[in-house]
Amino acid sequence: MNRWLSADHINRLAADPVRCTRSELAVKVDSRHPFVPEDYTQLYFTPVYATLGFEHRLRYNQLFGLRINEYIMMLEADLVERLLTPLLRQPRIIADAALGQAMLTMIEEEKRHCANFAALNRACRPDLYPPGEDRFFSRLPIWTKAMFWSVGALAGRLPFALWFLMAMEESSMALARDMNRRPETETLGRLDPGFVAVHREHMKDESRHLHIDAHMIAACIGTGGQTRRALNARLFQFMLGGVTHLTRSGSGAMVVRQLVREMPELAPREEEMIQALLALKHSKPFQESLFNRRIMPKAFSVFDGTPELGRLGEKMVGYDRR
Repeated sequence: MNRWLSADHINRLAADPVRCTRSELAVKVDSRHPFVPEDYTQLYFTPVYATLGFEHRLRYNQLFGLRINEYIMMLEADLVERLLTPLLRQPRIIADAALGQAMLTMIEEEKRHCANFAALNRACRPDLYPPGEDRFFSRLPIWTKAMFWSVGALAGRLPFALWFLMAMEESSMALARDMNRRPETETLGRLDPGFVAVHREHMKDESRHLHIDAHMIAACIGTGGQTRRALNARLFQFMLGGVTHLTRSGSGAMVVRQLVREMPELAPREEEMIQALLALKHSKPFQESLFNRRIMPKAFSVFDGTPELGRLGEKMVGYDRR
């Protein structure tokens, strides 16, 4: 059973610079190194991956690392403020001044995280991220923009996206921990220290944010009636489809297309790689890599204690209810 920090304790930690993510990091990146563990990329889970040459796998790893950073930024820039701002007007949040302050601090910290990851991507590939352009792989399609708009519009009554936010924040922490624990990749050599340093800094704030997430879930979902909790659960499970179902126009395919643009000798294999990605819809190892108890123990414990999420495993393959 998780013991969540009190909002007052969270605020005291947030006031200690040593426990907070630094901003304006001076980042140096070496393009000879991979950026993320290989099993955090999509092609890794396909038969195609092992048939690619070293330089192809290295470039793919680096491009996918940039894509991961963008998706952390998307979560924190496009979802957090849109979700949390309406919740600040909820009676149970208004009544808890310390929690409200923690949420406001969280919003500001997420803005700094976005700036750090944007700077990291620009340091890695200034050609893909010229000044003023922070998105390359995560330019949102209309349906995703509509989903995020809906999250904000419904947050006051149906804050289902809090469960998603908690899972994704804990996932980003797992990535940072795995970078520290496994600095040597399976086939590509040692991870780039500069890339790892930014993710390690990010983990400082996220460790507090998980506790804020838990308090918000308890205050804004857990106190609702059974019908409303059930509707929140259904909307959350619908939202998961955007993560678990890869499409031809999705960011994973965009990474493959950029790889081919940069290494045109792979052009004859582009469709093969795209088809391999699409087949991951039916890959249990891949689906379990997205959501599992090892990387999301706190989020999973919250799911375990939510009766309305009893059938979550039907949509989240890696969820083993306890």
